[in-house]
Amino acid sequence: MENISSELLLKKLQHWVGTNIYIHMEINPGGYFRNGKACLERVHVKGEQAFRVFLELDQQESIIHVDHLTHMHIADDLVVVTGYDEHDRLARTLEISSQPFPI
Repeated sequence: MENISSELLLKKLQHWVGTNIYIHMEINPGGYFRNGKACLERVHVKGEQAFRVFLELDQQESIIHVDHLTHMHIADDLVVVTGYDEHDRLARTLEISSQPFPI
């Protein structure tokens, strides 16, 4: 994982605009969502040290917003962004893929 570069992250996510994506999201403690499928309509990456990612989905009828993100990993068919709490524990993860995640 590397520190988020908003330009690189935005460029990769914009590559998928107009296509179906799969979403995995975890918020610790207590939140988990896997293999949500939707058409990505718009994407926004905002912030300077801790970032917010907004995904507008399905003709802008749905939105996912995750904040306090600090690190990213970008691969051909996968983007992973994560954020850590004040004790350096993984607090949130947002994974976006062009392929379904294994269950």
